[in-house]
Amino acid sequence: MNNTATPIPAPLKRRLAALLYESLLLGAVTAVAGLAAGVVATALHNFPLLARMAVSLLVLGAWWWYCKSNWRKKGQTLPMKVWRIQLRNQHGQVPPLPQLRLRFMWACLFLVLIPALAYLALRSAHIAPQTAAAAALFWWILPWGFALLNPQRQFLYDYLAGTILADQPKQNSQ
Repeated sequence: MNNTATPIPAPLKRRLAALLYESLLLGAVTAVAGLAAGVVATALHNFPLLARMAVSLLVLGAWWWYCKSNWRKKGQTLPMKVWRIQLRNQHGQVPPLPQLRLRFMWACLFLVLIPALAYLALRSAHIAPQTAAAAALFWWILPWGFALLNPQRQFLYDYLAGTILADQPKQNSQ
């Protein structure tokens, strides 16, 4: 890939397939972080707010560690490698750490925080759990649905962070 040219976005179907695979790996990362979080929550059982904050920070920290450690190497996690996708900036390079951090924060905001707050707000307004979950699901889908409206088919968090999930050229085997 030419480092001076704007990278070509990977097809949306391949990015969604990689995203599905990625969710399985993030589930495993969450499970491992959950073990440590359980120990911390047990130790802080007399301080429920502190325990909840510690658990949240441990899970977010584990997610950030997983994403950062993979994105910084070659701009790929395992699912991205399988589906021949690379995370790039507008110049075709692996994004610098501040840009990776920005992408991660936007993704967490749109995929975790806003749907959770929407669900909690609707439940506190005495909306049935199923209805509240369906409404929160809309906010969860929004970052990916944005790709259907964006001319470059970027996810909302990539658009806001200035990153591109680029098509990785096939390797010639000789």
